This record gives sequence, C-alpha cells and structure tokens, in this order.
Amino acid sequence: MFYDSLEENVITAMDGSDNGLMLCLPYILQDFWELGFISDEIVDIIKEYKTDYTNINVLDLDSGKGTVSNKIAAELKCICFGIDAINDFVIYSNNKSKEYSVNDICTFEKNDIENVLGSLGKFDIIILGAINTVFKDFYNTLLQLVSHLKKDGLIIINDVYLKDDCEKKYPNILKMKEIKNQINDTGMELVKIIETHKVFEEYKKENENIEKICMELIAKYNENKEILFDYIEKRKIEHDLFKIEYGLIKNEIHSAIFVIKDGVNK
Repeated sequence: MFYDSLEENVITAMDGSDNGLMLCLPYILQDFWELGFISDEIVDIIKEYKTDYTNINVLDLDSGKGTVSNKIAAELKCICFGIDAINDFVIYSNNKSKEYSVNDICTFEKNDIENVLGSLGKFDIIILGAINTVFKDFYNTLLQLVSHLKKDGLIIINDVYLKDDCEKKYPNILKMKEIKNQINDTGMELVKIIETHKVFEEYKKENENIEKICMELIAKYNENKEILFDYIEKRKIEHDLFKIEYGLIKNEIHSAIFVIKDGVNK
C-alpha cells in the first residue's frame, strides 16, 4: 500500500506503527550497522555482472546506515550515492565513508525517495531493500526505476516472498509467481534470485537488544512509552514470522535478493 508521508514509509519499513517512533529510531538502532541487506552478497553480484568497477555508478535507495554502499566503494571503488530519510543515519553513513577512506566516491543524502527520484540521472546499479512501503509492489517499483537505469544496468531488490503453494495471506507479501509476473509485465528480465538466510539465533539476539534499548528509553522518557511498547510488540510479531520463515512453524515466508535487468536494449 502507499503511505501519506515520508515518516509513515520509514516507520512501516522498520516494523512500527506510530510516527512518533521516528525520533527514537536513531537511538534504538545505534548499535546496528547492517539494516536488512546482506552487503557481501551485493558486492558478489556486481562482480558477477560487471567489470571496470571504477566507472560504475551505484544508487542506493533507503541506504540505512550506509553499509552496502560503503562496502561496495571500499572493495570495488564504484561511485556510490545513497539516499535515506533519517538524518542521523545519513550522518553516520557519511562518517563511515570517511572511516573507510571512500568519502570522495561514496556520499549520502537525507531525502524522500519519491520526491527526489525524478531529479536523479541514470545509474549502472540501483539497489533497494523492501519495496512495499515505497513504491507498492514490484511492478510499480520497476516502472519508477527503469528510467534511471543505464544500458545493461541492474536493479537489485531485497525483499520477502511467499511460496506459491502458501494458502495463508500476509499483508504486502507476494507469492513468487506474482513477483515474476509483475517483473515480466514491465518488460524487464529477472536474471537471478539469491535466497538469503539470517541465522535465527542472531535475529533473536537483535530483537532482544532492541527491546532492551526500548525499555531504557521508556524508563527515561515516559511520554513515549505507548509508542515504544507498541514497537516491541511489532518486533515480536516480526520475530514470529521469522520463525515461520525458517520452518519452525511453517516454511512459508522467505527472503531473497532479486537481480533484474532491462529486457529492452536502450
């Protein structure tokens, strides 16, 4: 579904439901650098499909704390530009670029993707995490991004999907066949799917750390307690879905990296 504001997009993507959480997120996620994407696998994808890395331009949408772009720039010397809605994350990302000594080729900007996308040029690689809070679905996402893709460029999307035989419906999660059909309907080509797996105990530990930090905030700032308690509950629900993903309940929800290219020569 579409959301009415940038804050709603961000909060929904982070498993929250109240815009007031926006002010708390930088503190809650202070000890987490990699948010969602598996950066090493993205580097491997670029190595597989591209050469002459120093002439490659990368657009990193919803760049979080800059893990993906900074690692790409540090290892491959690609020119990377990241956009995120949270100012603290952008500051952190730019500081990491300096730490990695890639700040001359890797920069980040605070902005709303939907507002700024039209003013951007073309890129060899466009990277995007979970899409349903920004462009609704794969079809609409690709239609928005393809005009910013250079010839032989790649769009790399990390998102979850349902097995085709899954009988239960989950909000904003498509079956694999639906994703493939949407990609085909845009005239683009799905060239690779990489299943991604995060160790369950690692995910559980992250949730426990986030809950601990939220409780610290509740103790300090009582006026935010309802928002933070709600966030803790949402994370627990997400944790249960994660257990489902790894077959502890049912093997229905999966995570994958989708590598897509334009099916029409430019």
